[in-house]
Amino acid sequence: MNGTPLPLSRFFSLQNIILTAVAFGIPVTLTNAAFSEAEKQIYSVELAQEPNQRAYQLETLSNFDFLGISERENIAEVALPPSSLTILDVLGLTYKNSHLNQQLNTEALDEYLSPEEVRNELSQLAQSYPDLTELRTIGRSRRDQPIQALVISAAPNNKNQPTLLFNAMHHAREVMTTEVVVHMAQVLLSRYGQNAEITEWLNTARIIVVPQVNPDGNNLVHTGRALWRKNAWEDNGRLYGVDLNRNYPALWGACNGSSIVKSSDSYRGPNPKSEPETQAMVELVTSERPVANISYHSFSEMILYPYGCRREKNPSLDLFKSLAASMKEALIDDSGRTNTYSLGTPPELLYEADGTDADWQFREAGVISFAYEVNSRRLGFQPSYKQWRDVTVGRQEGGWQTLIRETLSQGVKAQLKGFRPDEIHYRINQLKNGEKLEFSANDPSVLPFKPRSAEGFLFNSLLPGSYEMTMSRNDQELQAIQFTVQPGEVTNLGVIEI
Repeated sequence: MNGTPLPLSRFFSLQNIILTAVAFGIPVTLTNAAFSEAEKQIYSVELAQEPNQRAYQLETLSNFDFLGISERENIAEVALPPSSLTILDVLGLTYKNSHLNQQLNTEALDEYLSPEEVRNELSQLAQSYPDLTELRTIGRSRRDQPIQALVISAAPNNKNQPTLLFNAMHHAREVMTTEVVVHMAQVLLSRYGQNAEITEWLNTARIIVVPQVNPDGNNLVHTGRALWRKNAWEDNGRLYGVDLNRNYPALWGACNGSSIVKSSDSYRGPNPKSEPETQAMVELVTSERPVANISYHSFSEMILYPYGCRREKNPSLDLFKSLAASMKEALIDDSGRTNTYSLGTPPELLYEADGTDADWQFREAGVISFAYEVNSRRLGFQPSYKQWRDVTVGRQEGGWQTLIRETLSQGVKAQLKGFRPDEIHYRINQLKNGEKLEFSANDPSVLPFKPRSAEGFLFNSLLPGSYEMTMSRNDQELQAIQFTVQPGEVTNLGVIEI
């Protein structure tokens, strides 16, 4: 099925699509997002080979419930009610009913972890490994469910060592992501004392896992709303929801990468950080100051990094690209191949997305943060648990283990003394041929780093090279230190008196 293509527009909003259709005399249902998930069907949409046309199509489709993509097949999966298919015809898109419609039943979800089962599993791990864990409730959801984090380390309360964060299920229907993070915790704890590398990681660092950011939304998924994406947000007795991964303060609503419409699947909320789930994650990151993070999503087999807005410049892009490339080499895709995940920013691979957790963590907390899209278009959100759960979580081990390994093995660390920790900030710039280059925080829109503990612990993952670290109080420069990072080494600057 397809229609007559309309001229390209520089405006990708649903409103403009509808107005264009009306101008051509074509009847269009005004919004597909107001329909319940039960009325939606999934459609496979063919994408153009030509890059500009393809980019336009992806930006346009992002106004709907965009599920995922296969770059290799050039096909996007989109959910909307059949009554809104006219819009796809107006856009000149070729589409057909998707094989993923077969997943839209609660039986497919029975064996995936529910919110209660996630809590039980974390509680069991904390009881089984009391010396290696600390179980925390970091916040409560809109419907008053606990949002939990498990700290994993030989010294869970020692913040004077690097911390890494792994979180999952900002989006309620992405059930495999929780399985990946729970499996991660199981692997780290069960292999401590048996695997030398994991033992070293937990002896020298802290790893925090948050397997389920969105328990309310996931309850809806498990009780019949298989395509529900957002949290559970009521207004005048009607269920809406906010896309939690469009609700973070950095670049909130900045580039048409989310919606102001409550019924939209990408509704960003009435204000930045309006949702208790988002607030819980912001507080966790602000207090723990992790060095790096992976936020798990599905599906499309991609590794995404900042920024979600096309106009924004990432001053640490080389570091992100290097780490992403290493993780790509270690990941196995659903076809059993390695080194196939796509790498890039959301606008490069998909479309603009604003208010995301990866952008906020990097821009305002100095976290080298990635978003993983696990599983392929063939498997979708809810693949057969028996056939794919263990396969997928096993194949993801290479990615998160590579991030831990590379983050902990190369960079700089120090212990700052003689200051109040809330007063001091520092920036790191790379030095090349006598010039000071933007690296991690020279862009004034990116906040400078804070020490990672109240005792002044400092740790940053860096590429090999020469650097200058400048410490300041209230924008007044106090001290500058030059240092070199060698491949595979962490430069220890020792105690720095300020």
